[in-house]
Amino acid sequence: MRSQERRTGRAASGVLLLIAIGSVAAAFAAPKPTPPTEPWDVVWMIDPPDGDPARAAPAPTEPMRVLGDALYESHCSACHGAKGDGRSPLTSKLRPAPTDFTRGVYKLRSTPSGSLPTDRDLFRTLTRGLHGTTMRPWRRLTEIERWALVQKLKSFSPRFGRERPAAPVAVPEAPRETIELEDRGARLYRRLGCASCHGEAGEVNDAARQVFRRDPTRKQVRIRDFTRGRFIRGIEMEDIFVTLRVGVAGTPMGPYDALDNDDLWALAAHVRVLLRDRPYQELPPARSAAPPP
Repeated sequence: MRSQERRTGRAASGVLLLIAIGSVAAAFAAPKPTPPTEPWDVVWMIDPPDGDPARAAPAPTEPMRVLGDALYESHCSACHGAKGDGRSPLTSKLRPAPTDFTRGVYKLRSTPSGSLPTDRDLFRTLTRGLHGTTMRPWRRLTEIERWALVQKLKSFSPRFGRERPAAPVAVPEAPRETIELEDRGARLYRRLGCASCHGEAGEVNDAARQVFRRDPTRKQVRIRDFTRGRFIRGIEMEDIFVTLRVGVAGTPMGPYDALDNDDLWALAAHVRVLLRDRPYQELPPARSAAPPP
């Protein structure tokens, strides 16, 4: 009996020794990229991120309207509601809340602040989804089906009947992300007060978050945590540039339309420096990253 206990004790000691050795080895191993933290992250990243259509939008016709009605009912109404007003049995369980299409206000646009989105903007959002939310990419739908849904979304708001979208903002070619550009962006980040909401290191200022939570008109606002790399538009330099230029409609994030392009690129470069939980599509580095020395 005692010899069996000694053998058991030696075996347990050996297991503990192996665990200790493994822990030490892990401590000195090369760090691995942090995988996405939510299932939606993986869904959002499996395909190329641009979302552009291959063909021009088809003309709105009665068959397109019927198709859009059917697709909305089967794929969208469970979250956005049968009337497109964001009211459904799931609304209270979703954060952020589903978009109310009747307002004609969209976070993702290529057009200036206050303008409607273009049809292409709506198509791209349907194709890409909204990273960090339950709005999944709808790439499995054909382009015709996605265009039919674009027409359906527009039908919910009278704004589309009386207004035309402004011209999309021009996006010049992104510069290389150099140390000098990132340092300039860090200075702008401090000067413009970005840390008052997003935090000095991009991890969200908790005081600002609590203020929004106590404000009934803003309690649905989610301050973007840059460190997680989950951007609803995307994390390429061009994506961040457009977001900074036009703002995020329906949120306190207004447009930086007084900054010149050089400042916007610098600020975008600094935001990308703050990423810690780097998404899969950032491996290898983005197109605009400077080549290694």
